Amino acid sequence: MKFGLLYLPTFDGALHGDSAGLYRQIFEQVDLAESLGYDAVYVAEHHFTPYGGDIPNPALFLAALAQRTRRMRLGTAGVALPLNRALNIAEQLAMVDAMSDGRLDIGVVRAFLDFEYDALQVDMSESRERFNEAVEILQGTFANARFSYAGKFNRFENVELRPRPLQRRPRIMVGTVLSPESARYAGLKGFDLAVIPYAVSLAGVRQTVKVYHEALLEAGHDIAMHNVHATFHLYVERDEASAIATVRQPILDYVQYFAEALVGDRWSKDYAGYEGLVHKVLSLKNFDALYDRRTLFGDPARLHDTMEQVIAAGITEVSFITIMPGLPQAKILESLRLFASDVMPRYR
Repeated sequence: MKFGLLYLPTFDGALHGDSAGLYRQIFEQVDLAESLGYDAVYVAEHHFTPYGGDIPNPALFLAALAQRTRRMRLGTAGVALPLNRALNIAEQLAMVDAMSDGRLDIGVVRAFLDFEYDALQVDMSESRERFNEAVEILQGTFANARFSYAGKFNRFENVELRPRPLQRRPRIMVGTVLSPESARYAGLKGFDLAVIPYAVSLAGVRQTVKVYHEALLEAGHDIAMHNVHATFHLYVERDEASAIATVRQPILDYVQYFAEALVGDRWSKDYAGYEGLVHKVLSLKNFDALYDRRTLFGDPARLHDTMEQVIAAGITEVSFITIMPGLPQAKILESLRLFASDVMPRYR
């Protein structure tokens, strides 16, 4: 089992002061995680919202982290391909790979917030086609000294990607929240899969993993050679009651930030099943439901019990969201230390 950190942070003015304060908090956590033996750090892309919008360019943030780390893998979680020019993304990620001596992992998503598409002047109904083209361009430009492409949204001939990445076939991980189509796509292509249990429950993840594994087998891929990556909110103390008391309001506020980002609740044909998502998210403003194996909260014994269920669901890697509104940095750092000493070793 691999363990990492994932940053889709909610900006909290009272806690962070400004974006620089948020970045300092992340840097301090990553520095500690590197020293404690965590395996990776991932950053997500969002725009124009306190829900993750302070990291609009994952590659830029990972370039900074490449200079602060020597061992941890650095990944996007993921880069929103339809919102960006595919060749520009390839260039930026190649820089991260070169700066980090080949430690880049590429997580890719379609993006699902309507106001991001509106502001960046991209038609949401084109998201699936734009996503598929961008993945092919990432693969082609990384693997080949020169690459040509002729698609609906991208067309170029004999382009030399500079800088040249160290990895010719970087790991690609496809993220999904509710879309079985994305899980099936990942399996057929032989990519890894990323899921978010708190949004759908471990039971929902099991169904998604089943679709993914069936697609891997259909395409002739070996399931044992591919990973399912899950993101959980993490907070652990030695006393379970104290942990619950500390994290209860921060996670409920985090869910509220997510719901506010979804308030438009507008979807194109490419987002079947997403209708009414804002109401589904608001239903998660129930701490008991979140505590019921959708998060890694509590004392070490509770986390061990949840980890057994995580493994049973087919999950092979875990990353942690640590930043939640109102949760002090000192408590987050202590939680990371306690997980590393009392939970992580059992699953190595």
